[in-house]
Amino acid sequence: MPALKDGDRVLIVDRKLFKDDNTRFFVGVIEEYDDVAVRVRGYPFHLSPYEISGAERHGDERVRVVSLFAGDLIYLLPRDLDPNKVQLRRSPKSLMLTDGEALSVDLSEWLMRV
Repeated sequence: MPALKDGDRVLIVDRKLFKDDNTRFFVGVIEEYDDVAVRVRGYPFHLSPYEISGAERHGDERVRVVSLFAGDLIYLLPRDLDPNKVQLRRSPKSLMLTDGEALSVDLSEWLMRV
């Protein structure tokens, strides 16, 4: 049985390539998958170290192909989640992924520590 299936909702945390890279997230729905990659339709977010609160979407809906061997973290989200409603809520000490209803995921570990 595969770990990922068509229609699964996922949160992808991009692996940083350089120390000063912004943290990038992608929330979406898997459209297709195989043994090495998944195609996901959804929305990108990024955290700037210069912003203290708030975290807006970084662009419109897009399609990404993510390699399962690239080192990106992939979190499974509830299948009934609507990616259009997902927001990142940020304060100086916390970061939450929420849909404003049932979903609330603490992502505070991804905040930059100084």
